Amino acid sequence: MVNATLQSYSQLKKNMDACCDDKGVEVTINATPIWEGTNALKNRGIKIRWITDITKDNLDYCKEFMKVAEVRHLDGIKGAFGVLDRKCYLASANVTKVGRTYPGELIVSNVMAIIQQQQQIFNLLWDKAIPSNHRIMEIEQGLKREFIDTFRDPNEILNLIFKVLKSTSYDIKIIFSSSRTFKRFGDIGIVEVIKKSALEHKVDVKILVNIEKGEDEITKITKELTLENNGVAEERNHSIGFRPVMKSLFHTKITTFIVDSAFSLTVEMRDLDGDANEGFEESVGMATYSNNQSTVDSYATIFENLWARAGFAK
Repeated sequence: MVNATLQSYSQLKKNMDACCDDKGVEVTINATPIWEGTNALKNRGIKIRWITDITKDNLDYCKEFMKVAEVRHLDGIKGAFGVLDRKCYLASANVTKVGRTYPGELIVSNVMAIIQQQQQIFNLLWDKAIPSNHRIMEIEQGLKREFIDTFRDPNEILNLIFKVLKSTSYDIKIIFSSSRTFKRFGDIGIVEVIKKSALEHKVDVKILVNIEKGEDEITKITKELTLENNGVAEERNHSIGFRPVMKSLFHTKITTFIVDSAFSLTVEMRDLDGDANEGFEESVGMATYSNNQSTVDSYATIFENLWARAGFAK
């Protein structure tokens, strides 16, 4: 295995892409011939990209490895594989025995279909992985990991909306892109979740709805948002505040949720000119979910500005 690996290294001309689990970097460094061969690649100007699972336990090994390679972090990596110059593919299983320096077997292939497939897999993982210095700061400084995720499947988007709203601790701000969108969210049970959070968990809720037709729409929407406790309606502003926004102030197809000033969820709703009978699945587009503080703060600022300018519900 060592000889096969070193022979592949000797034929390298441009780059090596490799992906391994949290033990892979330690194994590579402790396997002296492989580590010396990796350093030789660096000295020859070979570009090395390496994906691994950076943890507290392997942090020192990863820092050492960063001297010879561009390293990124991805949670839960299993096994190991590498693509060399898009001409050679190597793969191995995990090191399963304590004290073993090498994995139990190594696969080497020059079958182009396999190489192209694995290169594509690596590129997808590389784009998803986070830079090593970000992961190291998370471990050493206890920083939270920021993310921006996108979703296109209606069922995933729906489940995410319910999950986000049900996990809210104290604050929800929502901008519905239109009254029609508000109705569609009501049809799938979102309004009931909002009312339950406000009534039972004392979550402060503020809602803006783009209004098209005026007073009739306002009356209908505020009725939907009325809180009830044992059949007795409470004041609307007890836990839920609602204000209409005329489209002259804010024209958008995006419904935005801002939760606990920590998360933002935006959902594209293709419904401004669509069929009023279309359901949520037919009208929903792409959703974006993030805890990036700059992003969240930007949406919160937009909301507060619109809230201040909007007319009060009557």
